[in-house]
Amino acid sequence: MLQREQERAASRINDVLEEIGFGRREFTMRPIPFAGTWGTSSSISYQLANETISEEGAPELEGLSKKQAKKKTKELVGPKAQEIAEQIATRLASDDEFASIEATNGYINIEFDTQRFANRVVSAIQNQGLEYGRGERKTDRVMVEYSQPNTHKAFHIGHLRNATLGNTLCRVLDLAGFEVQKANYIGDIGMHVIKCLWCYERFHYGEEPGPADRGRWLGDIYTESDQRVNFRQDVLELLNELASNDPAFVTMVDRMMKELYKVHEVGEDVAYLLGQISNKREIKDDAFYDQETIPKFWPIVGDQLQVNLEMSRGEREQHDDIEDPIPEPSQYEDWIERWQELSERISWWPHVNRWKEEIKEEFQRWERKDPDFVQLWETTKEWSMQDFERIYDEIDVEFDTWFYESEVEEPGREIVKELMDQEIAEISDGLPVVKIDEKLGLEKETFRTMPVLRSDGTTLYSTKDLALTKHKFEEYGVDRSIWVVDVRQALYFQQIFKIMELMGFEQAEKCFHLGYEMVTLPSGAMSSRSGNVVLYDDIASAVLERAREIIDEKNPDLPDAKKDEIAHDVGIGSLKYSMLSRDNNRVIVFDIEESLSFDGHAAPYIQYAHARACRILEKVDKLPEGELTFEDLTTEEIDLIQQIAIFPSEIQRAASEYKPLYVATYVYELAKKFNDFYRACPVLQAEEPQRSARIALVDATRQVLANGLSAVGIKAPEVM
Repeated sequence: MLQREQERAASRINDVLEEIGFGRREFTMRPIPFAGTWGTSSSISYQLANETISEEGAPELEGLSKKQAKKKTKELVGPKAQEIAEQIATRLASDDEFASIEATNGYINIEFDTQRFANRVVSAIQNQGLEYGRGERKTDRVMVEYSQPNTHKAFHIGHLRNATLGNTLCRVLDLAGFEVQKANYIGDIGMHVIKCLWCYERFHYGEEPGPADRGRWLGDIYTESDQRVNFRQDVLELLNELASNDPAFVTMVDRMMKELYKVHEVGEDVAYLLGQISNKREIKDDAFYDQETIPKFWPIVGDQLQVNLEMSRGEREQHDDIEDPIPEPSQYEDWIERWQELSERISWWPHVNRWKEEIKEEFQRWERKDPDFVQLWETTKEWSMQDFERIYDEIDVEFDTWFYESEVEEPGREIVKELMDQEIAEISDGLPVVKIDEKLGLEKETFRTMPVLRSDGTTLYSTKDLALTKHKFEEYGVDRSIWVVDVRQALYFQQIFKIMELMGFEQAEKCFHLGYEMVTLPSGAMSSRSGNVVLYDDIASAVLERAREIIDEKNPDLPDAKKDEIAHDVGIGSLKYSMLSRDNNRVIVFDIEESLSFDGHAAPYIQYAHARACRILEKVDKLPEGELTFEDLTTEEIDLIQQIAIFPSEIQRAASEYKPLYVATYVYELAKKFNDFYRACPVLQAEEPQRSARIALVDATRQVLANGLSAVGIKAPEVM
């Protein structure tokens, strides 16, 4: 609404410019930056003043050097701009569209008529309802690809950020006027799937959990497979960390070399290992070691860590031969915890290399499409998909199109042939690659070289993404393609876009990677390999339980079914808003209590403002109609009207910059301004005509809060 008023003001200024001989111009109107003032300002007079002085010249500039002339021109432009601004203001003064027009310091300042502007805003919201904020239809068809979970892994809180960002962007683009295709690209094949199915067949064949637990169960098996094949690496990482950071451990090992290994009856292989630690050399997975070397030495590591922990706590008198500072007790406690976890699986050590070979054989079963393997893959993939669909339904996320990684393997190989035929790709060190910088004629390294197929003919992520992108352009008529993917893939997507550009696709110019940072907990980062990923189901369960407790406290008289419904809307809303209320390039540290705050920057605070507006309107027999009287407005009323007026322009801004954050911030600011208004301005107790105007303003705010929350995919409860 405010933007429309600015456009109206710009149009009237252009009418005057035509009248006084300057012709119509393109220029920017900016809101007047004063609290409590509705208006707009233009600096077009400065542009015209510069042009006039340059074209007509000025006697004062004659005979001056270039530098002097430039300085003198600056002195002349200000008065000339003021003169032009006064001409424009004088001719606009008779226009009853505006409350006032002033020429100040060369700027044209236009204040809108309070009564007219407030009525236009409230009337527009009343008439448009749920459609308030919707922009004019755009010509571009946009496809947003988001969520992209891998089957055979559990859906975790990081996936939630992706799904929430992508879904909100789709809602915002649709509201802005674009035709939007919501796409999901499922990672249903790849090494993670091969490892999961290998672990299932090798260690869990015949086991099958109940339907509700299958997604989590597959995720647990994947984690187990990763832990098995990386076990030796994890053990050596801990030993190398101790050798580098624990002088007490190194000293004891050095002593052990001379004395203790004989007591423990260890052989040359252990002596060699002790020598590596004593000399702080990197311990590698060396073939020199007997398969039982590390397992035999492992109990000694745990014993020594326990001794060092006690010494770290202050019992140093027995260890005065250690001069370097030793780590804090908390560090030893962390090492001991890792040692204990690895100790439970120390029997895995001799088998790891054989397991890796088995996984390679399993991958070949996929490559040759072994019927039994394909059948197992299809069955377990369906388990994952059922789990994903349940979660999408719970968080109100939908897709128009589903792509699957397995379906673009062969098209990927075809596009590599096409790239080779067009001499965009070439063979380098046995690999088909695209030397992007060279093909673009760039001297400075920018996009580097991208491999597009493995030397053995198996596909890479790039192979499949190139094929899928081409498919989007050719089969779906996509004008703009947006990928919501981890921020660490920024270079990768730039490479994909540039290769599509080299292939001649004009749409490549409008490709965009919306990157996002990871989600952590106060306890630290998550890792699927270590098994400490926070699963969506676990965090959702905890949030919903806490939300129900809060609703019980705030509104104990509600029926249980209603409490459950509100707790769901508040809990899921709090999760989603937590994913949106930080810039997508910032790490989120998720905190349950903070996300459920009724007083802070959180969804419940916004939802409660909507419920508060509904509660006020419940006491009104009939909403006001027709022209309202907005007189003697308070600062709180002015701020609130201005906030609801800018909703359409905020939608356009968020869509043009692909920034869901703008809308998430907007609804929070609207809730704040409504709460300020609620505290400062009596509504039902006010006298007419103020009472009707305020009731209408409450109703308009309720509608915009609902529309704004809908734009970010969050429900707007009427009672809380």
